[in-house]
Amino acid sequence: MEPGEQGIKKWLFDSPFPAGALLFVSACLVWLYCLPPGLAPYRDAGEMACDVYTLGIAHQPGYPLYILSAKLASLLLPGNFAYKLNLFSALAGLAALLSLYFPLAARFGVLPAFAAVLLFSLNFTMQTVSSVSEMYALNILLAAVLLWLALSFEDVWSRRRLWLGAYLLGLAMTNRMDIVLMAPALALAVWPGLKTSPFPAAVKTVSGAALFWLAGFSLYLYLPIRSGTFPLFDWSHPADLGTFLSVITRKSYGSTLDLISRNYAAGELFWPNMKHYALHLVRNFNFALGFALAGLLSEFYQNRRRALWMLAFFIVPGPVFLYMANMPPNPHALAIVEPYYLLPDIAVLFWIAAGLAYFWRDEGLGMRDEDRKNLPTSFSSSLIFHPSSLRPWAVAAAAAACVVLAAARNLPYSNRRTLFAAEDWAADAMKSVPPGTSLAAKKDVQLFTLWYLQTVRGLRPDLKIVAQGLSGSPWYRNSMGLSRPELKLFNLNSGGAAEWENFSKSNPGGFYATLDAELPAGLETAQRGLVNALYDKSGPYDLWRFYNFRWLNGKYNDFFAKDLGAAYASGIVARAAWLNGRGGLTGEEAGRLELARVMDPDNPDAPLYLGFYYARLNDWVKAGGYFRRSADVYERLLGLAGEYYALPEAKNGLRRAGAYAWLNYGVALEKTGDTPGAENSYRRALAADPGMAEAHFNMAILYWTKDPNRVYEELKAALRLDPNHQRARYYLNRTKLQ
Repeated sequence: MEPGEQGIKKWLFDSPFPAGALLFVSACLVWLYCLPPGLAPYRDAGEMACDVYTLGIAHQPGYPLYILSAKLASLLLPGNFAYKLNLFSALAGLAALLSLYFPLAARFGVLPAFAAVLLFSLNFTMQTVSSVSEMYALNILLAAVLLWLALSFEDVWSRRRLWLGAYLLGLAMTNRMDIVLMAPALALAVWPGLKTSPFPAAVKTVSGAALFWLAGFSLYLYLPIRSGTFPLFDWSHPADLGTFLSVITRKSYGSTLDLISRNYAAGELFWPNMKHYALHLVRNFNFALGFALAGLLSEFYQNRRRALWMLAFFIVPGPVFLYMANMPPNPHALAIVEPYYLLPDIAVLFWIAAGLAYFWRDEGLGMRDEDRKNLPTSFSSSLIFHPSSLRPWAVAAAAAACVVLAAARNLPYSNRRTLFAAEDWAADAMKSVPPGTSLAAKKDVQLFTLWYLQTVRGLRPDLKIVAQGLSGSPWYRNSMGLSRPELKLFNLNSGGAAEWENFSKSNPGGFYATLDAELPAGLETAQRGLVNALYDKSGPYDLWRFYNFRWLNGKYNDFFAKDLGAAYASGIVARAAWLNGRGGLTGEEAGRLELARVMDPDNPDAPLYLGFYYARLNDWVKAGGYFRRSADVYERLLGLAGEYYALPEAKNGLRRAGAYAWLNYGVALEKTGDTPGAENSYRRALAADPGMAEAHFNMAILYWTKDPNRVYEELKAALRLDPNHQRARYYLNRTKLQ
């Protein structure tokens, strides 16, 4: 190799900084370009933004490190308030990438580390959490720093470095508690040095580590101190010792990630969750998982101790956590679980770098001397630039292909720069109600976005926004009593119809609820776009011309954004349902139902009411097509309900609703003369809902002139199921007279 080539090679590869700078700039440009312009529709983003804005107390366990650090960042960063917090998450994520890159470069070389971390920067979940006003990106940064410290014990044992790690672990737990899942791996990493220390020195080291951990963990004292000042957002009011301990231990959740999991036996959903995590790995790491497997095997061959504690780093935050979380694999629950994939992803990233280093077969430029010694004896410096050697360039091409594939899969859906769905939905919901009214909401994104628009942006201060799910909690009642003394609260969550009626009577000015709110059965409502007017018989108002649909142009494909689109679709369908029962739909309403099908392809009622529209026009061919689409959507949803381990009542509800679509499809087929098709459709309706008397009645009419015995049996079956079925009784009497 010429001296000039050797110098270029040494500058590029022996120092990790040029490649590290390129990694940072590349990821920074992509992430900042894709950053949402305002509040992102993501889990608790609206609530966390409100907590940071007011320095309030967030939901359990309070997240004081995120609240305080994000507040400081909001004072320094540019943009609107939500954008500042999105940018803060992006910066934390970028810092996490560098904190992973440098220790990997030291162990596996610059190029393997660069390729592996660049691939991780395109991880859809990593990009997501690094673009929203939540604490996940900060959590990954702290995890990366702790991993860096743990790896440093391979170079030299240091009591002070152990104490620093203990402090950071305690501090990181004030951001997210799940980082404690790293503790077994971290303990295995420091154990060899601790084991060889004299007993008095080991006791001193462990005692000091406990004190430093406690010093970091003591940031939780922010919660009772701030709660004692009664901030606007004071979740659980942890001002006294008992409540404070309940908050930081998430006592109300028990040992679960979410209360949803309490509906299932322990471990019942472990394998479905593992399947979805495997799909996540394939989507984000694709063929690089082959390098990860090779890296894991090479680690066991070359550095077994490190291989074991990195395996613990994967197993405990990965499979063990998924076993404990026990969440059903439906889109909502998977969206809750998804950020937790990132801790075990770090272990996979580590093994990818190890696998690339193993196959790269250079002399280990940029690596520690100890790791360079462990390289296979066939490694040779001549292989990198020698024209007859193809292996390193083949590995480089394979790594580049993995990066390109990840970018092609994820970047189109990671671009959130035109994502206005959350704030647009909340603004449209606020447009739907008159001044001075009470507005109840339940789902997190919907409720928290309303909070954000009112608290941070100052919109509609006249509205009394009520959190249905919190309305029975003493702390929420006390907090609302201070901020909204004119509001009389009742339990709208587990309380019955009487609680809702008492609320309406005690709070004059009008009572409304967003479409995600769960209303008592039989409560009279009038649809108002994105909300329902409660205890109102006046009928729907046409508000759609005042709404903002710019979010429809976005390519972002996420559960929470889809859920907001589904809210618009549900509003259109609710209006269509009211009009259908009072004279039928207009052409304009039919056009909106077509839009609803675009907004939410999983809404089976949009094609159902389109079927009713065309049935009134006696266009039974089109009507039948829409009825069949509705039935097919119900069939698909029922299949998904099985995959999602939905509760039995949810499955039964889908079956009954789907039976109604099959019934109407049968009517349309009968009108077009397709008797066999109509009979099959009625049979499918009865298979889905054996209690559907109307299907038996329709079957009787279908065979009225063809099979008197069949007619008689079907009418008798209809009356057994519904003794008050007047038409069935009328026709049964006619058969007796014949």
